Amino acid sequence: MIRIFNGLERNIYPNETAEIFRLRKRVFHDTLKWDVKIARDQEIDEYDDANPLYVASISPISGKVRGALRLLPTLGPNMLADTFPQLMSGQPRISSPAVWESSRFCIDPDLALDRSSNQVTTAAAELMCGVGELGLESGISRIITVTDVFLERMFRRMGCPGERIGKPLRIGSVIAVAVGWDVTTDLLDHMKSIASISGRVLETAITLEEARRAA
Repeated sequence: MIRIFNGLERNIYPNETAEIFRLRKRVFHDTLKWDVKIARDQEIDEYDDANPLYVASISPISGKVRGALRLLPTLGPNMLADTFPQLMSGQPRISSPAVWESSRFCIDPDLALDRSSNQVTTAAAELMCGVGELGLESGISRIITVTDVFLERMFRRMGCPGERIGKPLRIGSVIAVAVGWDVTTDLLDHMKSIASISGRVLETAITLEEARRAA
């Protein structure tokens, strides 16, 4: 199940918010050793102050967050334009109401270590399908992201290959790349088929505009 809330609703969803920030710290700081900002046991950056949308995969058994990502409009501050513009390979800044950025995609490391379980596949696929459902409801044409080549391969296995926007570059300890996906019904159906997901993954049908002003 996918739960969506915005940055102004952190007080309404304090448990989910804390779980997301703790998960990000475990994944990006502890496991991947990225140079990210840490506040006690959480990873929070300046883009969390830009009223993003948080997309969380919630376990139907425990009710805990098992994966998450963050969405930001390209009309405002975003990681590709303002932190990693070099990944554009000299192309102009992407700024369109029909294009949103996904960032901080992460899955609970305990699920990733459990190779006998398909929960990691389900959580990852739910996140991408949730973004697809949200985008189709909202008239969004494209999602972009900054990722590393490892996650890029995982997206391909999930049936979401995307298209490289610029050339991969080494940033810190990883080979990073900017990738974009067209938001289409065919892509959403394909991802759900690969992950054996039937029906809607969003907890509540909602548009991006509605989600951002929900508070």
